[in-house]
Amino acid sequence: MQTDHAFAPIWTCDALGLDIELPSSWKAKVPIHLEQARYIIKTADSAEEFRQVIDLRSAVFIEEFAGKTGSRRMDLEARDQAADFLIIQDRDTREVLASYRLLCSDFTDDFYSCSEFMIDSFLQSDGKKLELSRACVRPDKRSKGIFVHLLWRGLAAYSAAVGSRYLFGCSSVQSLDLRHLVQVYQYLHQSGCLDDRFPVQPISGYSIIDKEGLLALVMKSVSSLGESLLPPILAGYLKAGARIYGAPAFDQDFQCLDLFTVLDFDRLSEAHGRKYMRS
Repeated sequence: MQTDHAFAPIWTCDALGLDIELPSSWKAKVPIHLEQARYIIKTADSAEEFRQVIDLRSAVFIEEFAGKTGSRRMDLEARDQAADFLIIQDRDTREVLASYRLLCSDFTDDFYSCSEFMIDSFLQSDGKKLELSRACVRPDKRSKGIFVHLLWRGLAAYSAAVGSRYLFGCSSVQSLDLRHLVQVYQYLHQSGCLDDRFPVQPISGYSIIDKEGLLALVMKSVSSLGESLLPPILAGYLKAGARIYGAPAFDQDFQCLDLFTVLDFDRLSEAHGRKYMRS
């Protein structure tokens, strides 16, 4: 059995400019543990597992996406303290190969999405909510589609454990090309994946173009491009029955566009329910 390891404090700076220290101990708020083939799917349950999550996040989001190679900064936020971290480990080495931050409304109301979108109407609706953020897979493992499947298995188990009705979060599109963005929104419109049930909009400073403007522009060959316009994780959400709300937000830190995404388990696709939830 793994135990918590104490290690020298490493300080970093979050988006608010606050100094944050890596914890010397860490316990999962909702422990889950599944195994498939050579992989373990679980919530991080020790300081060492938490440190590996932050190391992976820092390599992906700070060095790779933000382009700050060689930076001593770590991708660590104050809201991490209220989170659980779904991880995929190699069964033999116990290395963390992928991770997902999970913020449940049982433990916090400080959601990452609130930093980019006005989502009060959604948060005030009935039903427990689970925000997904900071999804990352080690670069040498991204070509293996099994990791998306394993993350979904873990999400299904965690959602069942906490009794959440909604999964939600910001789905990132790593492109600032206007033509691509128009094609994405027109594909979402044509496939019935845009929803107006919750009046969601980007907050001031994150808005670049409204949804009506995106849909008014005409692009050719959108239907033939289909899912190839979307990141694989977002495509997976939509297949499960997720919907996109409002216009995209521009994330200046990572130079990408974020789409507010909600999966209502009351509207879960039959195929996805059979594959993950009922097993």
